Amino acid sequence: MNNLFSKRRQRHFMLLLKYWRLVFNDHFVIALFFLFGALAYGYSQWLPQLGPHLWWSRWLLVIWFTVLAQLGRLATLVERPDPVFLLPQVSHMQHYLRQAGRYSLILGELMTLAAAFVALPFALTTEKMTTVGIVAVFLTAVMVKASWLQLAQEMISQQWVRYRRWLRLAQWGIPLVVALVTWLGAPVAGVVLALVVLAFTSYLFSPAKLIIDWRAAVKTEDDRMYSVYRFFNLFTDVPKVQGNVKRRTWANGLIRLLTVSGHPWSYLYVRGLIRNTDISGIVIRLTLLAMVVVFLVPIAWLNSAMAVLFIYLIATQLMPLFDQFDGNVFTHLYPVSFKERRADFQSLLVKVTTLVALLIVLASLGMGLNWWQFGLNLVLAIVEVLLLTRLYFRVRIKKLSEEN
Repeated sequence: MNNLFSKRRQRHFMLLLKYWRLVFNDHFVIALFFLFGALAYGYSQWLPQLGPHLWWSRWLLVIWFTVLAQLGRLATLVERPDPVFLLPQVSHMQHYLRQAGRYSLILGELMTLAAAFVALPFALTTEKMTTVGIVAVFLTAVMVKASWLQLAQEMISQQWVRYRRWLRLAQWGIPLVVALVTWLGAPVAGVVLALVVLAFTSYLFSPAKLIIDWRAAVKTEDDRMYSVYRFFNLFTDVPKVQGNVKRRTWANGLIRLLTVSGHPWSYLYVRGLIRNTDISGIVIRLTLLAMVVVFLVPIAWLNSAMAVLFIYLIATQLMPLFDQFDGNVFTHLYPVSFKERRADFQSLLVKVTTLVALLIVLASLGMGLNWWQFGLNLVLAIVEVLLLTRLYFRVRIKKLSEEN
């Protein structure tokens, strides 16, 4: 039992390394380098435009540090067979969970410190903090994260699992209250409150009293790993990630908007787009990422280049949807010609890319409402959408038809 967690941690690292090699390849690393460089440059250019003691700056810091506490979950590395094979060793699981707690605490605190460093320039610009205040903020963030992980350990214990909802509410409520005291009151008062909370949770939720609830522990670890696998699944196939079938009533209006009435293949393509979580998920994530990037990047040519690049990437992600149903023999029973089928898909491509382009162009206004940048990106987006949905689309469809 003493070496069990170490062995599992080593195996866990090897599994992550396997996917990291596939995700963080040379091209993706270069793309991340330019992306973070653009974001950092935009952040540095935005800060001098801010004045001290803005009415919204403290509230933004409260939200940031409240969300910051949620980063880095408890990693127990508990597996599904454990309730059977480790049940005789349940009395020795406290040592195992202490190791898991230390491991999670190290990773969680590293993420906390990194995110706190990101917010530090903004806090120094708007709040004019002293050295004591800066140290107090970092200590507060560290202690709040430690309290958060103690609550997470109790959520998998037999004594407190029935109060899981209240503990989850406390994981949001405690960081919020401490952040309010820190930024609306004084950083030193935030440190004192965080220390009191940490002492209280350490006394009330002592790891020595913890008796593991196997079902809760297994489910919590499965949920954590599933979120990790879903991230990797954005870039490569992960066998452990399987789609869930559920009704999406919110998409009914979107289906009616995108579908051409009386065209069965149009309805099929729209349904396929919404049901295919791989394609629709990538389109949504790329759109949100593009809006954030063009909103923050102040350099005109780089802003326009990013907008054009993201619109192209989103359009290319839609192309595989055209032949998605070719393997289904029942779709060939429709008395619809290839020309009509191509027109239906082109209609969907025009609507989706136009909607995406409008969202990206609107986001390019930025904080300063740069209408010149907006007009330039609008013209470029119109030209690009026409080229993608007319010229590029026909070339890709012709190539797909020749391959088939």
